[in-house]
Amino acid sequence: MEVTYENVAKWFDGYFKEFNKSAGPLETTPKMQKFYAPDLEFWMYTAPGFVDPPMSREGLLMNMLHPGLHEELTPQYYVIDLKRMIAVIQFQIQFTDKPSGKVWPARQASAHYHLALDENKDLKVKKIQYWTEISLDNDTTMMDLWNKYRDEALTKLGNDWIKAKASS
Repeated sequence: MEVTYENVAKWFDGYFKEFNKSAGPLETTPKMQKFYAPDLEFWMYTAPGFVDPPMSREGLLMNMLHPGLHEELTPQYYVIDLKRMIAVIQFQIQFTDKPSGKVWPARQASAHYHLALDENKDLKVKKIQYWTEISLDNDTTMMDLWNKYRDEALTKLGNDWIKAKASS
């Protein structure tokens, strides 16, 4: 990939489109791996006690698991520094509990994406520094659902794996 403003912006358009389709469900979240370098570092600065930074690529993907809780990211603007290979993106984040239909108020978030080209000249995110607006009144129930849905999905995956191993 030739690193131009237009190409990097188009790449991020694809990133957010894929995130909005794939993040959450156990079956689709792994599709997000293609955007991240194997040695990714994810630094979250606004959810104390939720994650311990830095998170690895695999840790970030595990954090994205929350089936039933849809997370929609809508970019507001990109600031792309081609010389430093950093994109700063302001975006809106919206959560919806699919089973109940509850929609939490939209919040603002910002991330600094440190970029690199891999051996195939494909763009990858090497490091993310992430901030999000916090509203503790609303976040408590949403985070409880986030953890509940992830735990249920991982328990089902583990049980299915055990059943498959037992019958083979």
